[in-house]
Amino acid sequence: SSDVAGSSSGTFRTPQEYIDSLNGDEEWIIYNSSTNTAEITSIEAFVKHCKSPTKDVGAFDDLGRDQAENELFGTDEHDSLHFDSIMANVLKENADKYSEFSDYDSSKATSYANDLKKLDKFNNTIENRSNMYNPMYYVSPYYDGIGSSDPAKYWRINAGIEQTDTSFTVETNFALALMQISDVESVEFNEVWGQGHTQAERKGSYSAKFITWVNECMSDESNFFLDDFF
Repeated sequence: SSDVAGSSSGTFRTPQEYIDSLNGDEEWIIYNSSTNTAEITSIEAFVKHCKSPTKDVGAFDDLGRDQAENELFGTDEHDSLHFDSIMANVLKENADKYSEFSDYDSSKATSYANDLKKLDKFNNTIENRSNMYNPMYYVSPYYDGIGSSDPAKYWRINAGIEQTDTSFTVETNFALALMQISDVESVEFNEVWGQGHTQAERKGSYSAKFITWVNECMSDESNFFLDDFF
């Protein structure tokens, strides 16, 4: 149950009735009763009905520095700052093309470029602070931070499939990166249907499920205290 286009709340007598409600304006999801599985007609259809983006151009680092993440990168002198070097490069490299539009504002590109040069009170660069904020920096070989930390052995990642703040590739890429690390023993990963930006669970209480998961992980560490403290 969600307010995302194509979602339906309520009670249905059969799975097919639920599927029919989702296909109210067009058929985009097909249910196979013999295998109890569903199939979408295309990624585009799925995004249209379940993942319509709620953030404007720039997403977490928008043009006006109005996102909570912009405030995270603020300093004593500035309440919020730009931090996305990719966005900065896009604005710089496409300046000539963008300048053809009547509402083009060159100060946007300048703002990104200037903000990325700023230091905090500990002389950390925006790039360094952004890396510290990004878990992929420590677990993906794409980044220089791989190998500079000791990831936990056990991970549990649940995400509401209808949350529209980010693409589902965010949590998927993170889970896949963790699975490539030899010291990581378990990655429990679930996309939860019908839920959005919340502590998503397929059923039951998220706090109870989390506690159960922790206890299961610790049962695998039965000799933890003996090995480490005695």
